[in-house]
Order: sequence, then structure tokens, then C-alpha cells
Amino acid sequence: MADQVQSVVKIIELVGSSPNSFSEAVKNAVKTASHSVRNIQGVEVIGSTADVGADGELSLYKVHCKVAFVIEGSEGSLS
Repeated sequence: MADQVQSVVKIIELVGSSPNSFSEAVKNAVKTASHSVRNIQGVEVIGSTADVGADGELSLYKVHCKVAFVIEGSEGSLS
């Protein structure tokens, strides 16, 4: 049987924003987190909201998301 890799994953919650789109808001959240968090493995969008300007147009897209990353030193193998 092949060895299985085990690790510990931590999940943090973030809110990303963008004046352009929900997709860009997610990218901004992950990119900003990557400046101080290593080993990011995935992102889950929990919810999304937007601010509306005086003209009735969406002015700021926001996403509430969970970012998962592997805790350094937790990687190993099971025999």
C-alpha cells in the first residue's frame, strides 16, 4: 500500500473586496493573504455582498471567504 501524506490544515475567514467584480474580490483576498500566509491550498466563498452607489450601480463587491492552508511542519507520511 502506498504511503499516505498527512497534514494539519488551518482555515481563516477573510473579506475581500473589489470595485470591479466578485471574482476579483476573491482573488484580492487570496493574493493579500498569500503575503503573510504560506501553503494556501484552497478558498471557499461563504457569501457575497455589494455596496450600491447613489446612481444605483454596484460600487464595491465584497466576498466573505474561508482560506485553507497547511500548517508548516505538519506534513509527514503514514506507514
